[in-house]
Amino acid sequence: MKSKKFLYLTIDTASDLNSVAVLLNGETLSVRQLKSERGQGEVLFSLIQEVLNEAKKTPADLTHIVASIGPGSFTGVRIGLATARALGLALNIPVIGIDNFTATAWRCPSAVTVVLDTKRADYFTQDFDKNGHAISKPSIQTSTQLQKKLPFVAIGSGANKLAEVISCATLPNTPLAINLGQIAYTQKKLTLPPHPFYLKDADVTL
Repeated sequence: MKSKKFLYLTIDTASDLNSVAVLLNGETLSVRQLKSERGQGEVLFSLIQEVLNEAKKTPADLTHIVASIGPGSFTGVRIGLATARALGLALNIPVIGIDNFTATAWRCPSAVTVVLDTKRADYFTQDFDKNGHAISKPSIQTSTQLQKKLPFVAIGSGANKLAEVISCATLPNTPLAINLGQIAYTQKKLTLPPHPFYLKDADVTL
């Protein structure tokens, strides 16, 4: 008897580096990553079509949709989740959410502080041990506050920006879409409903 196959379409648009992937039982079949600070909605569907074509799959083959839920770009989170929900509804398959702290810290070789860019004068942060377990609550911190925590290893969309200010060590980022699929397949307890995770309200000027 053959084991069940899980084919995931994964979507991360919470930062300015969008990524989309197709994974079969946690193994990456195709991935695309594109820097896009604005206009995620304009490029997202083309990226989805590209990864499906490369993986030689159709939307009907998918068993799950996985999306990052933030924190990150207010608009990006909403676009990614709206797209994931629409696809899940159209295909009648589950939609899974995973927060960006957990996705960023996935399989890091050491303890890390996940540092996500807020596009302001502070950062979304959370600490993880070497096994990828969260050891602090999500928070918003300035570079001055983070400097008091040195030494630590930073990873995430704001890590390089922070390192220019306080000279912390950093790790390179992998496309979060890959991490989303691996977590969804192997660590179901880390998955969440597909609802936005915000630590701050959006900047809105009327």
